[in-house]
Amino acid sequence: MQLYKNFLRIEITPTMREIAVYHAWRRSAKIKRRFIPAGAPLSAPESNFVGALGEIAVRYLISGEEELEDDYDAGKTDRGDAQINGKMYDVKSEAIPLKYYNKLYTGSIKAYEPYGCRVWTAKHLKHLTKYNGGVIFTAMPIADTEEEKQEDALRASVTEQINHLILIGYTTPDQIQARRPGRYSPPHPHSGKRFRYHSPNFIFHHSELLSVKNLLK
Repeated sequence: MQLYKNFLRIEITPTMREIAVYHAWRRSAKIKRRFIPAGAPLSAPESNFVGALGEIAVRYLISGEEELEDDYDAGKTDRGDAQINGKMYDVKSEAIPLKYYNKLYTGSIKAYEPYGCRVWTAKHLKHLTKYNGGVIFTAMPIADTEEEKQEDALRASVTEQINHLILIGYTTPDQIQARRPGRYSPPHPHSGKRFRYHSPNFIFHHSELLSVKNLLK
């Protein structure tokens, strides 16, 4: 497959995976997830793994370091996930089923399709002043597995199969504030069908995002 021109691909090293597993368990023990949809493909520790892996990959791209701070016991508030050129960014990562991920990877996925848009919850708007650079979106593939999801489990079939992720792009605070959050995906052009999100989100198709390549110049 040909990677979409604005995306960046990062290979996942064994060290990145090991660190992400560690932080997945630490976050599961110290941070209470407020809401997990019943139909979500990943457990809470697995979602934490995906989030940590995205942060590690972005930091690795910036500095070559494969590490995250462990300050969970201190109960510190979130200061942001990655600093680039003096500005702080939130890193929003998503694990996407393979059949949709492949379309995203090539840039062919439509806004009205499942997983067609990147979303940032409106509940975090009060934190936007901390993310003065904006929000970076990443995605990684998850393949079908015969292992059933368990509430407090971290399946090797999930963690071991993720060998890369893509940096889809970023959006600035001004671009976020210029939009109104919504609960529904863009409508299908023919059927009008829309997907309902679990809470109001700021919604972006990848074609509306800025390339992370711009931050590395």
